[in-house]
Amino acid sequence: MTVRGRALLLVSVIAVAAGWRFNWPEITALGAAGIAAVMAIVLVLGTKPRGTLSVDQESLRVVRLQSASVRVTLDSDRPRRAMRLVEGVDASNPTGSVRITRVQQASTSSLRFPLDTSQRGQRPMGPFTLVQGDPWGIVQRTIDRAEGGVVTIQPRVFPVRRALVSQNIIGDADSAAKQRGDVHFHALRDYVLGDEARMVHWRSSARAGHLVVKQNLAPTSEGTTIVLDTDVSAYGDDHQFGKAWLPERFEAAIEIVASIVVSLPKGSGQVNIVTTAAGSRPSSAASGAASSLLDRLAVVEASPPLEVVPAQLVSAVRSTRCSRLIVVTGTPSRTLPLAIVAATRVVGGTLVVRVGASKPTPLAGLRVLDVAGAEDLV
Repeated sequence: MTVRGRALLLVSVIAVAAGWRFNWPEITALGAAGIAAVMAIVLVLGTKPRGTLSVDQESLRVVRLQSASVRVTLDSDRPRRAMRLVEGVDASNPTGSVRITRVQQASTSSLRFPLDTSQRGQRPMGPFTLVQGDPWGIVQRTIDRAEGGVVTIQPRVFPVRRALVSQNIIGDADSAAKQRGDVHFHALRDYVLGDEARMVHWRSSARAGHLVVKQNLAPTSEGTTIVLDTDVSAYGDDHQFGKAWLPERFEAAIEIVASIVVSLPKGSGQVNIVTTAAGSRPSSAASGAASSLLDRLAVVEASPPLEVVPAQLVSAVRSTRCSRLIVVTGTPSRTLPLAIVAATRVVGGTLVVRVGASKPTPLAGLRVLDVAGAEDLV
């Protein structure tokens, strides 16, 4: 019996005693009715049933805004009334509840517990508790409990025409002319003890008055690096008096990144994802095996402007040794286009995908593709 049931029973007993003592039949009748209601609920529910719960999946991946459920196996001794499956640490205050029919209680059966997929991210699933109780919360019995797991809610993915991205990427002539497998000249630097003599640039050394050597750049791969701008100020309202944060605009940017990752054909090189958040490191996977990258996108959050460092893109892109760079943003800050231009010098081609910009303006030296959402890439 719950605290509410005990309190009702105690108040009813006091009411009966007080009504009898002061010769007040109405109070006596009211108290007797409360005692009768509690006893009737206990008799209707009967003895505590037996049953076991088990969760079939400890981890689950689902897509945002798509219907999903977790399968729970119930093994009950015999049908009973008012049995429910609830989710949450506190069974008396559950986050979700499913009524179990008498047919489902008859033997071992599989139950489907619906999951909330409205918010992208990673959250606990369960624990699940099998309870028996009345609708008024007078009696509640815990029959069995099963630990849940973790559900990862990934961003939605839309089909992307492969030529759409490749045709819009602007290439760097010098990078495009490089042959794969060659080592390319990058810059001159001062001689350091241990450098090979064949790397000394004698003509420049004569002009400088000291030894300088050629610093070469390793060949780029055929991979693609996708940069997601996580600056919260980039995803506000572009109108003059509206700078409010628009969560769906940021979600659209994440969906575009996810859609491009999935659309890259198998064998097109490594796929890398990096954000503009301070300290962000690239997450990499082979094209055609994007599950781990979708998991990374599931937990990406927007960052305050002070925690965003666009200047780190150059080193991050150089470390991936990619040949294509795609930057997904909203209304970028003034420093982000400068960082993209600098990063363009170390890759073969760059494309900026701008999401939900109500007043699109050209970005000097960059090819920009303006879209309202991932649906525009279909």
